[in-house]
Amino acid sequence: MPDAHDPLPPVDIISDADLFPQLMAALRDMHGEIAAVQRPAGYIFYGLEDPGAEMYLLYRGRVRLYTISPEGRALTVLLLDAPAVFGEVTLAEGAHYDSYAVSVTPCTVGVVRRDALRRALQAQPSLALRFMTVMSRRLRAIERKLSDIAFKSVPQRLAAALLGLWAERRDMPPTVRSTHQQLAELIGSHRETVTKAIGDFRAAGLIRVDDDAIHLVDLVRLGDLAYS
Repeated sequence: MPDAHDPLPPVDIISDADLFPQLMAALRDMHGEIAAVQRPAGYIFYGLEDPGAEMYLLYRGRVRLYTISPEGRALTVLLLDAPAVFGEVTLAEGAHYDSYAVSVTPCTVGVVRRDALRRALQAQPSLALRFMTVMSRRLRAIERKLSDIAFKSVPQRLAAALLGLWAERRDMPPTVRSTHQQLAELIGSHRETVTKAIGDFRAAGLIRVDDDAIHLVDLVRLGDLAYS
């Protein structure tokens, strides 16, 4: 059980702040400045099974990695907040991207080709080790999400998602501004199922809902549900 004063579950919102400075310095030393480009919200960087020729440096904004089920349902794999990297599959010759990547907010990104990334990692073994550590942590986050989908109920996953989204900023009063569809894609469910669960949460006094936000009323009980 979580501490009653801090009922926050692990969050599938990833930032690579501990990797980014060293990676940027190594790339800059070998190839000069990496040009930054602006992309609007909703921009698709790559699709599932596209050739993995480039890795992206996220300087500003948020990017969503997601996949599509055979039934056409979207599942958010990870949310990445700047500074972060994505498209790292490019390291493998002939590899294809294993998800879709789309900007959630306006973004500033840099593009790194496979050969440039390989040279930077080969030149600095400590950077390569840190890169592997970050990717391993990301893989564990994905494995945890899949485990939650397999073994936890929708209310449990929804409670964890609401707390995790709030934990990004910890604004007071606790508030989440996500649509039912976005929440459904985040926890691997249907919008209708999430809407029903939100109604149940509201009836139980866990949350309050208005036109543009979900207000988290009882953090402790939400945490108990997320961890149960």
